Amino acid sequence: MPIAEGAVRSGSSVVVYLSVSLRARLRAQATATGRSHTQLVFDALNATHDRLPDLVAGGGAVAASADGIFVAQRTGRRQHSEDQVQVSIRPNPANLAVIDRLAARHTTGNRSALIAVALDEFLPAVAKGVPA
Repeated sequence: MPIAEGAVRSGSSVVVYLSVSLRARLRAQATATGRSHTQLVFDALNATHDRLPDLVAGGGAVAASADGIFVAQRTGRRQHSEDQVQVSIRPNPANLAVIDRLAARHTTGNRSALIAVALDEFLPAVAKGVPA
C-alpha cells in the first residue's frame, strides 16, 4: 500500500553507543517518566541544541598536534574512559535527518557522540549509593 504524500514512515531501529553509566541514567529516567529512549533523546537534543557547540567542545576534544612536519592522525578508534554499549532508538526518517544534520554540524557526523553529550547534560545524575 503506497504511503500518502507528505506522510512519514515509522522509524526503523538506529543503534547508538553510550557509556554504561549513561545508559543506566537513560534507563532510570525512562522508568521514572514512562518515556521511551527515543523520546528522551529528542528531549535531550531539544533542551541542549543551542548549547551543543560548547558541550561538544567541553567533551575532551584533543587539538591537532604536530608530529614533525605532519599533523598527527588519529587511529580511527575513539578512546573511551568507560565501556560503550549499544542503545536502540526509533526515530522516523524526518527526525533522523534532524539528528544527522546536528551530528554533521557538531560532531563530524557521529550520532553517538552527539546524543551522548546531549543526554549527559540533560539527564539527572545518578545518586551515590543508588544502583544503576
